[in-house]
Amino acid sequence: MSSEQPSDELQRCAQRIDASIRNVFQRLDELAGEVVAIWRTLAEEGKRPSSKDLGALRPRIQHDLTDDGTRLHGTGVVIEPGELADQEMYLEWWYHGRGDKVVPMSLNFNRRSESFYNYLNMPWFSRPRASGQPSVVGPFVDLYGTDLYILAFSVPIQVDGRFIGVAAADIALHEFEGVLLGSLMQMGHEALVVNGEGRVVAANTANWFTGDLARRTLGRDAQGREQELAASFSHWAVIERPLNRRLAGAA
Repeated sequence: MSSEQPSDELQRCAQRIDASIRNVFQRLDELAGEVVAIWRTLAEEGKRPSSKDLGALRPRIQHDLTDDGTRLHGTGVVIEPGELADQEMYLEWWYHGRGDKVVPMSLNFNRRSESFYNYLNMPWFSRPRASGQPSVVGPFVDLYGTDLYILAFSVPIQVDGRFIGVAAADIALHEFEGVLLGSLMQMGHEALVVNGEGRVVAANTANWFTGDLARRTLGRDAQGREQELAASFSHWAVIERPLNRRLAGAA
């Protein structure tokens, strides 16, 4: 499959999707900036941050969840072990609960418990920690008991080059799929967005379902064209196939 010299239509589609992804990362960068400001202020006072200090983030987090311009299902910050004076592992995380009420997330960080939630091994935490770059992970089934498929966006939080955690957001796939389809449906040919594993995230025809392993199937299609999304940092790409979208079965 060729990834060189994408058609103008494919490039424009990728640019529109990139812009949507960057909007999510921009919010997370702003949230991360507030955490850095807390850490630096406390350092100047000779203090270590505590979980209580992260309470200052709640107005911002709750605004991001209720702002009409966002599609976030949950958002907040997840802290590197050892950074807080009063908690080994901690997250300041809120999400849309029953009745769409914004509520705090409560997880079990007791290492001896069978339900211990070890976020250190979660890709949305470990990838930014290792790479220093933003990440998009998913779709996967959520933590909230709603059986939604979720995309997890995250950015590293760094203070003077030291990793202290991530600012992250979960978006329900069906919500973000609408954003992706808005761009894909402007393509004259069949087109789909695939994640780093090569699985379909969204497509503009009914030939593909979310989660289909597309790259393996399309790897033999020399006529297909692919444009990697610069904003995803996780090898997401738009693939254009030489099939008329309407003849192929529009989504």
